[in-house]
Amino acid sequence: MSVFLRGEMIVMALLVMLIIVRSVNKKRLRLQYSFFWLLIVLGLLVVAFFPGVVIWLCGLMQIQTPSNMIYLFGILALLLISFYQTTLLSKQADRITRLTQLISIEKYLTEKKEGEDREKERH
Repeated sequence: MSVFLRGEMIVMALLVMLIIVRSVNKKRLRLQYSFFWLLIVLGLLVVAFFPGVVIWLCGLMQIQTPSNMIYLFGILALLLISFYQTTLLSKQADRITRLTQLISIEKYLTEKKEGEDREKERH
């Protein structure tokens, strides 16, 4: 693995880590979701400092160049994060639907009770 690629990985990992920390501090990213991104940063740093691991895995998996393996793992990691976020989004959509239904029922009952109270005041 070239020194240039290793340097790029270190710089990218540090930039991503800085963005993650700033986003958590500004409350734009919840701490629980930042762990996935921090794992990616850690993986990049491990590969950058210990390129022998990637070269060994390339030989084991019959991948021609270490950079291809890094891109493959990056794509797989992003796909996993995307899947996880999709499941969270689905759960939140279900919760929003339930909350909307509950609010509608409460509003209906409140309006019904107010109507009954007005009827009682008329008599």
